[in-house]
Amino acid sequence: RGAAEWPRSAAARRRGPLVSTAHPPARAGRGEAASMRLAEAGALAGFEPNRRGALWAVRGAARLPRARMRARWEERSPRFEPLDLFESIRWDYRSAGHSPRGHPLEPLREILRSCRLPDARTVQATPHGRRVRYAGLVICRQRPGTASGTVFLTLEDETGFVNVVAWSRVYETHRTLVNTASLLGVTGKVEARDGIVHVVADSFWLPRAVRPPASAPSHDFH
Repeated sequence: RGAAEWPRSAAARRRGPLVSTAHPPARAGRGEAASMRLAEAGALAGFEPNRRGALWAVRGAARLPRARMRARWEERSPRFEPLDLFESIRWDYRSAGHSPRGHPLEPLREILRSCRLPDARTVQATPHGRRVRYAGLVICRQRPGTASGTVFLTLEDETGFVNVVAWSRVYETHRTLVNTASLLGVTGKVEARDGIVHVVADSFWLPRAVRPPASAPSHDFH
């Protein structure tokens, strides 16, 4: 859809500069859904820094009759609360699949720390044999056919990665959670040998004290 929208946007820009949030849908012949994605992604910040305000204006402009679309957009907008960092990253992921503002868990680090949940860097430095509790975004799930039902997961936060091994029995006990949760908690024992660190899982759980962050689709075996 983005490739189809680009020629219309380029043609609209050649006809002259855009001057308001009404122009993207009106001038480019763009549908409401595409214009809303631009507003959510912050692409209209030059006209309206508040993304909620830009989204409101774009939705209003898309519903105007064509004759009024050509007129200057002067309707007074309501005042919206600006997005905080957590919301900004979430909106970035929802509209573009990534964020230049940081990792989704970064705004939640203080909450995670208050729950005594370490970051990935701390887990990587944990001595062999020590038990840990950790929570991160699931970015990869693997279940090789030669591994006798063992599942390997990679969890991520703003400091790095944690590799998790779930033996078949543990995986089967927590199958639904492991297969569906984007933010996943794990309890287990650290295995650190020859510079390779992973957590052998005893159990999995949801960190319920944490607002669900944004996440990109994981690379899964199923």
